[in-house]
Amino acid sequence: MLPVMSRAVLLPLLAATLLLTGCSWIFETLVSDSATRFAFQLRDEAAALKKSGAASRTFKHRPAAWPDGLDGDYRIEFVGPEEQTDGRRGLMTAKSFDGPLWSRTTYHLNYVRVPKPLKAAHRKGEPTTVTLELRDGTIYVTGLK
Repeated sequence: MLPVMSRAVLLPLLAATLLLTGCSWIFETLVSDSATRFAFQLRDEAAALKKSGAASRTFKHRPAAWPDGLDGDYRIEFVGPEEQTDGRRGLMTAKSFDGPLWSRTTYHLNYVRVPKPLKAAHRKGEPTTVTLELRDGTIYVTGLK
């Protein structure tokens, strides 16, 4: 009787775990916009930096075109007042070098701070190079090329 009860409890738990994991992937990949997908990558790269014990980490971001993404030339900006000292800058993306902003988020602020406004514009297919630095337990985005 015990093995049957164990299966009756284990199978729903396993199914719920797989469903929740899948929902996370679906949201992060298919439902979110270009700014939020970049924020998810910042979250993951910040965690990798903390785990590594290194002082800095550089990675490449390649925006996805689908869905609701950047399918040509693009721009990424961290915006906020120059005099802002708490590093709480919004993340915005645009579908051109100098056109209107397309999507925005502040989700990344759960994981990183941005000490100064940063901006990078690229041709279709070119990646954005991002530098993170760990200082006194806080991760900062210090480079965007």
